[in-house]
Amino acid sequence: MRTPAVATSIAVTALLLAACGDDTDDTADTPSDATVTTTAPGPTSTSPSGVAVEGGELEIVDDELDADTSTALATAAMESFAAASTPGAVIGVRTPEGTWVSTIGSADIEGSAPITADIHQRIGSITKTFTVTALLQLAEAGELSLDDPIGDYIEGTPSPDATLRQLAQMQSGIPSYTLDDAFQEILFTQPDTVWTPEELVGLVADNDPDFAPGEELFYSNTNTVLLGQVIEQVTGQPIQEVLQQQIIEPLGLTGTLFPTDSSIPDPHPRGYTTQGQDDALPADATDWDPSWGFTAGAMISTLDDLLTYSEALATGDGLLGAELQAERIDSTVTDVPPNTPQRSYGIGIGSQQGWYGHSGELPGFNTFMQHHLDSGITVIVMTNSDIRSGECPPDLGVLPDGRTTGPCKDPAIFIGDALTAAMGLPFAVS
Repeated sequence: MRTPAVATSIAVTALLLAACGDDTDDTADTPSDATVTTTAPGPTSTSPSGVAVEGGELEIVDDELDADTSTALATAAMESFAAASTPGAVIGVRTPEGTWVSTIGSADIEGSAPITADIHQRIGSITKTFTVTALLQLAEAGELSLDDPIGDYIEGTPSPDATLRQLAQMQSGIPSYTLDDAFQEILFTQPDTVWTPEELVGLVADNDPDFAPGEELFYSNTNTVLLGQVIEQVTGQPIQEVLQQQIIEPLGLTGTLFPTDSSIPDPHPRGYTTQGQDDALPADATDWDPSWGFTAGAMISTLDDLLTYSEALATGDGLLGAELQAERIDSTVTDVPPNTPQRSYGIGIGSQQGWYGHSGELPGFNTFMQHHLDSGITVIVMTNSDIRSGECPPDLGVLPDGRTTGPCKDPAIFIGDALTAAMGLPFAVS
C-alpha cells in the first residue's frame, strides 16, 4: 500500500506498480558457508542534515548457485542498490538449483548496524494476497461464493451489487478510503491512531461508485478491507486467527503475522518515508500504527517466509486445489482496462512478464515478491524505505545522500528489476 501523498498504488495508472511491481542450466557449484563481502559502487556523501549514507557492502549469506549466476546477481544487487533510495536491502533468489541470499546496507539511516537477512518487516499490500487466499479457501470449502454480492455481507457500501470476485480483482468501483483528505491528515499528523475496519470503510460509505462493477480496474484498498470483514463474518474468528490457521501454519511460516498493535518482532530495521513530510526529508515510520492497513496492508513477514509463500501463492501448493488455483492464475488474463497482456491484475495476484506475485508498501518499508511460473524462480527484495528511487521529481524526496540515478520506482522494485534482468527473465515492461 502507498498512500496518495505520493500517489502510487492508489491511482489507476499506477495500479500494477503496487500489485505487480513496476512503476515483480548449469548445476550449482559446491555451496559455501563462507560470508563474501563486496564493496558496492557508489560514493559516500553527506546531506545538508549531516547524515552520511554509504553505497553499502554486499554480504552473501547463502550461495547455492553456479558462479556465473551468483556473480550476475551480486553485480545487479550492488549496482541497483547504489542507485536506490534506501538505507538497506535484503535479497533472496530461489531457483530449482538452489538459493542465493544477500544483504546490503544498514538497518537505519545512521548506518549504526548492518541490515541482516533475518529481519522482520511490514509487507504492506502483500497482505492482500493472504486475505484473498483465505477468501478463496472459504469458497473452495463452500462457505461462500465468489459471486456473492458484497451487500449480502456488509451494509452501506458503494456498489453493494459488486461481487466478492470483483472486489478481489479490483473491479468493484468502490472508492479507496486512502484518497480521503481527512484520513490522510490523521495518518500523517497522528500516525499512532488506531483504526477499525468499520471506520475505514465508513470513510467512503457515502461516496458514489467510481464506475459500474466490472467495467474498469482501480486499485482500492477498501476492497480488501471489506473482504477481511467478510472473512471474519463467515468464520466467526478474528482475521489474524484465520490467516494463522489457514495459511501461516500449513506453510510453516514462522516469522509471519497479522499484528494487533504497532510492534514489530526483533530483529527489525528502522523504516523511512517522505510521504506526508513537508520538507521531503525522511521520517522514521517504523512504529506508525498499521491498523489503517488492516487486511489490505498490515502484515509482517521475513525473507525466508516470503521465499516459501511466494512459490505457494503462484503454484497453489499447500493453499488451494488445482482447479481454483488455475482460475486464479487465469483471472489475470483480462481486457478490463488498464490491464495489458504484459501486466495485469487478477484475483488478489498480479501478473507481469511471466512473473506472478505482488509488491507491498507501508510507509517506511517496501517489498518485492515475485515467482516465475515457467522457470520456478522466486525473487524477494525487502527495503527499509519506501522512497521512490531514481530520476524522480524533487517533491517525492530522496535519501540524504541524494542518490537519484535511473528510472523512478519504489526501491525494492528498482532492485527487483535489476535482479530479474540478471536472471535473463526481466520483470520490467519495456
